[in-house]
Amino acid sequence: MKRRKVSSALDVLSTVLLLLGFALLIMSVANQYISYSYTLRWRLHGTHLCLDFSRENIRLFADETGRFPKSLAELNEYVQKRRDKMHRIRFPMESISDDDPNTSEHNVLDGTGGLYYNPETGVLKVNLTKPLKSYWRFYFGKRRNEVPADW
Repeated sequence: MKRRKVSSALDVLSTVLLLLGFALLIMSVANQYISYSYTLRWRLHGTHLCLDFSRENIRLFADETGRFPKSLAELNEYVQKRRDKMHRIRFPMESISDDDPNTSEHNVLDGTGGLYYNPETGVLKVNLTKPLKSYWRFYFGKRRNEVPADW
């Protein structure tokens, strides 16, 4: 009879430990998802801010010089010289395609990441031509179906 009480106590203890293990696993996965989602949101926000500031700088450059910058590097040099009037950013970049900010400049909108810049028209776009869900499979935010090149 004593064996049965010990056995049932061990069963209860093992069940509690098993449930505790499952709870910890679920909390760990939820924490990773929340952290991932938060990081993606800030990467999107950073890319949007960079686009807005860079487009404004392109407009200011054109207003002062009468032409668009020949490249984003020329725009960056101009911004460094005219810090009083320009929006200070390190360098135009996109943070969607890679973990590190991508500052590469392209003259063809081919979807390879970085930024597309047309010096003839002053158009600056993110060089990503697929919806966000194709780059971030587990991103379920409101911009999931948006194409970054359309921003």
